[in-house]
Amino acid sequence: MGPVTREPGKVYPCLGRRFATGALLVGFAALAQGGCSSNSVSRAKGTGGVSGSGGVASGSGGGTSAGTGGGASGGTSQTGGNSSALGGTGGASTSGGTSGSGGAPATGGAAGTQASGGGSASGGAGGTSGAMGTGGAAGGSGQGGASGVCNQALQDPFSRSIAGSWSFTPAGGGATTIQVPGGGWLKQGVTASSATYQTQITVPDSGAAQTTLIEFGAINFQATLSVDGSVVGTNTTAFTPSVFDVTKVVKRGQQHSISVAVKGRDALKTSAGKDTVPVAAGWSGNTAQGIFRSAMVRVYPDVYISDAFVRTSVTDDTVAYDVSITNTGSASQQVTLSGSLASWNCEALTYPALPSSTVTVAAGATQTATVGPVKWGLGTTSYWWPNVPYQPGYRAKLHYLTASIAVGGKVTHSKQIRFGFRQVEQKRADASHVYYYLNGTRVNFRGDNLQGANYDSINNGGRGDAYDTLPGFMPPSAQNPGWPQAVANYQRLNYNVNRIHQVPAAPYMLDVTDELGLMIIDETAIRGSDNAADFVAGHDNMVNHASALVLRDRNHPSVIRWSQSNEANNVSNDSVQFERDLYTAMNALDPTRPISADCSGASTPYDAITNANFSTFAHYQGGFGVYTEQVASRTDRPFGQGEFIWSADNTRQGLAWFGTATMAMRRQNASEIRPYTLLSSWASIIPGVTRTSMTIEQGGNPVFGTDNLPDPWSNPILMRVQRAFSPVLVADQAYWEMNKSSNSNGDWPTTIPALSKGAVSNRTLLIFNDTFAGTAVTVVWEVHTDTATGTIASMGMLNVEVPLGSMVTQPLSITAPATGSECYLVLRAQKDGVTLFEETEESFTLN
Repeated sequence: MGPVTREPGKVYPCLGRRFATGALLVGFAALAQGGCSSNSVSRAKGTGGVSGSGGVASGSGGGTSAGTGGGASGGTSQTGGNSSALGGTGGASTSGGTSGSGGAPATGGAAGTQASGGGSASGGAGGTSGAMGTGGAAGGSGQGGASGVCNQALQDPFSRSIAGSWSFTPAGGGATTIQVPGGGWLKQGVTASSATYQTQITVPDSGAAQTTLIEFGAINFQATLSVDGSVVGTNTTAFTPSVFDVTKVVKRGQQHSISVAVKGRDALKTSAGKDTVPVAAGWSGNTAQGIFRSAMVRVYPDVYISDAFVRTSVTDDTVAYDVSITNTGSASQQVTLSGSLASWNCEALTYPALPSSTVTVAAGATQTATVGPVKWGLGTTSYWWPNVPYQPGYRAKLHYLTASIAVGGKVTHSKQIRFGFRQVEQKRADASHVYYYLNGTRVNFRGDNLQGANYDSINNGGRGDAYDTLPGFMPPSAQNPGWPQAVANYQRLNYNVNRIHQVPAAPYMLDVTDELGLMIIDETAIRGSDNAADFVAGHDNMVNHASALVLRDRNHPSVIRWSQSNEANNVSNDSVQFERDLYTAMNALDPTRPISADCSGASTPYDAITNANFSTFAHYQGGFGVYTEQVASRTDRPFGQGEFIWSADNTRQGLAWFGTATMAMRRQNASEIRPYTLLSSWASIIPGVTRTSMTIEQGGNPVFGTDNLPDPWSNPILMRVQRAFSPVLVADQAYWEMNKSSNSNGDWPTTIPALSKGAVSNRTLLIFNDTFAGTAVTVVWEVHTDTATGTIASMGMLNVEVPLGSMVTQPLSITAPATGSECYLVLRAQKDGVTLFEETEESFTLN
């Protein structure tokens, strides 16, 4: 059963509840429970100001800073994206992305005076819906005001941003200064294969035994951290956090010199010139190099929660979670682990109680404890569902887990994880079919491959790191509606999934897709398309990167599948064993999701990997730059096409094929259809992008941008794509077939059949139902004279049962008008009295 209680335009206010403003500071744990404004849709996490040893100031109307969770020792990345994403940021951002100002700002109210002994300073009233507040000014020892929201995201009271101007010495050059993160050194006009960053930091003093971590949101591609000239460690990865435990080499309250020696991709090649690190879009000269996204010093107790992973099962109706507890102290410690659940949507839900347990953690070790499974019992309306069919203002159901550890009855550290209750499976339906299922309902993925490297070509204060610096990927501002609008554009186009391709998403992007209900295929930066990588010499770097991506993103409910590599079979030393190693590493960290590999020109290179949750998706069956409707039908895995149309996707005709080819593949029962790639046709799917500002992968500019397509929703080609992707679709099979090729202008229809006046014509309708609830589809048909709104010559209604995730055929006989020169067959599909699809362009000449 699907999400039956969603209402169009509803933002799910807090049902009149107003939680006490203020914060609970127990040892290191601070839980700010700001007032929950019934109009507020901005959420916040991250520091809006600098906190001292006192409480946390709670203000309303604040902006957003999407941050990662606490870092783990030894460079293990943490789960990001637990803060809420919608809205602007009220201060320096954490790893959720560079901060941007809110929309029309609503002031958050000044924070109160200095709090002592863990008390809080309360902030002001909440901002209005859509208007992002500036955050309260920090008072005394409090932080800047956060937006009014029940179950406010936990703050790290002693953590600090160390972003700013650093000393910078590129290889072969002299010392200068650079902004950290600033999008990396390439973004700031530096071309170098390697460089060294240096700055001074003062380690916060928590007043007790503590863990000190230095965390970077991303460093491409290898970073060696030194403190006061002594090497702490080296981390090699791409686009994921680098976390260094400096507890034993720094002293709290004192200043230290830190340096980060970074090797870019050109410094990490084999003697044959092959990449040994996952470089994502190797064809792009604008890939971020050096430190980007964020820079933080994290301070936790000497025993702290370093990671948590929430696992939900719709099949069993249970929730469980794994908690990693790290002890950086010199003695074994025993702690009590407890947890609680709450609603991100501010709903008064009766959550199950979570049991407590005692955990002993040896000195210098990390111990993982599992809590549950515990019966969930909240029903289908508490599940995370995609926004399908598209509804403006939709908010997915999300929940908070707050895990805490206590010593001697006193809470010493807490960690909050935002999650969705949902289950994604790849399972057999019958002897001939394996499908994907979401919450027990068959789901077919229809969407895009977002190639972010194309947007890196835009000169926006430098080229590169578009996901963290280009306004269309960032929180809303007065000048740009930001990534939330981009997500809404995809959904309004009836795309239900996006493969974030080659360049992994920034955490903020996943925060938003969690909230707005867009499904995401989360892909590594491992690419083989041009045989530029060495999977033997770079084996460990590739596998470690895949693991780091899973650790960072596995609590995001919008991530419905991992994509472990892209066209890796083009690399000369790719192997089944290498792909199996990727699969094994990712599945070990997250066995709750399917895993796939997109392959070049074939669907069978990894058939020896027979795991039940593994699949492959072919690219360019039928050739490059041509119309194709081929799918590699098979009985052991889901099938479809992962990429097609490119390089003709930057033509009007190619854009029309997005619609016609997709419909043709849908009728073949394809589980997944992803034409490549919408940005080459409609660059301003990401708000604010002009066609002339961007150079795409195949060269040249996209077809459309804001400069030549101010109203995309009236464009007939995009309307054709929108109809082809509609979850409920009624198509006249023969009519679509004769018009599938379109023409160089992207017109549809191009071939107009003739009917005899007054004659009966027998048609075959294809009726699709890719929704998540309700199998009854009502088809209303009308034959109009001369125009689609002309006199109705004949009409009728069909009531058809269409299983979820399926298509049925239905015969239809229509009678042509006795007069006029042409006629139109108008088709509408309704569910529960609501029209979800309308076709008005099907015309015939009359003779």
